[in-house]
Amino acid sequence: MLRFDTAGWREVAPGTFHNDDGDGLGLYGFDLPPDLPAPLEDQDRLRRAIAAHVAASGGGLVELDVIGLDGLAAVAQIVKMRIPDQPTGVVYLGSFTVPRADRSLVLKVQCMERGVTGMRDSVVMNRFMAEHGQGRPLEEVMRMWAQHPYDPTIQGGLPRNWSEEPGWDPHFPDHPLSRARRIMHAVAPTIEIHPDFKAAPPFRG
Repeated sequence: MLRFDTAGWREVAPGTFHNDDGDGLGLYGFDLPPDLPAPLEDQDRLRRAIAAHVAASGGGLVELDVIGLDGLAAVAQIVKMRIPDQPTGVVYLGSFTVPRADRSLVLKVQCMERGVTGMRDSVVMNRFMAEHGQGRPLEEVMRMWAQHPYDPTIQGGLPRNWSEEPGWDPHFPDHPLSRARRIMHAVAPTIEIHPDFKAAPPFRG
């Protein structure tokens, strides 16, 4: 139901691909109504609801946009979660979700921190503190450094921090968030969706 350019990827199982960086791509189809919490036309409510849900699950939403994929509206998002059974490190999970009224297609990207973790955060935080930390209470500075996007009142989980802004990606090209964004930007224009899926009734939320 969905095809994309697999150059640079090797299929290790049906619908599951790895690249030389150890990142993963997985293609999934679901024959049931999508569980998205709002219509795609209401991007603000969709963002807030998903940010709250991910935080309640112990993670953090990094970014979410409603985009077009081969003529259909889709949700592109990246979340971060702690790596299970490890004291440090996070995994960034990107996804494209293409919903219809009674089914959906999801293409997932997984990019994990390896080796020494937290270097991007540490380097950028030092610069952030030098620029913004002088003369301000530490609590205020830390709120500026990290908060959940789209709704700063959300608590818990893993808030997005300043080092995760896209402008830092060129400075840390091997970081898993940089890799996830790079993969998603490369894959999106190559996606082709089967006409039968396109013909299904649209998702209304």
